[in-house]
Amino acid sequence: MRALTFNSVSTRKRLRSGVQTLELVIAFPVLLIASLAILQFAVVSTFRATVEGAVAEAAREAAKTLDPADAPQAAHATFNQALQLHGISTSIPKIALAIDRVGSRTVFGDPTFAPSPAAVFGNEVRVTASVSLQNAPVLNLLKTFGLDFDQRTIETTHVSGA
Repeated sequence: MRALTFNSVSTRKRLRSGVQTLELVIAFPVLLIASLAILQFAVVSTFRATVEGAVAEAAREAAKTLDPADAPQAAHATFNQALQLHGISTSIPKIALAIDRVGSRTVFGDPTFAPSPAAVFGNEVRVTASVSLQNAPVLNLLKTFGLDFDQRTIETTHVSGA
């Protein structure tokens, strides 16, 4: 018996073409999911950085006010102005902004979604924001694969002293 040999270039090319197709069918879903995950986490990280920046700026504005009674309104206006970039504000459900000073606490937005009070000392102002990603302009590309970002919440705090 004589063994079959593949001397023909076209036969080898045809067999290699089948292997390349099989490799593409196996690798494409993995590459697609990895690409979607990178894009998803980049968008969420950018939004998180925006919320953190807005809270820090709100705390600085609240600490700069001369009249402590004006601090919550100053923080609220600054926070909303910073998040206007993404088209959201504290008037949307599941977004809350809490401003804590010694002896006072003011909550803007959804009071049921407000973070728990924290200790504040001296002339400090603590600003805490809770933002649900359900209302945020964040892509939810991985929901099909079991990773749902709509159920996540960003909660960040910043403390400034006068």
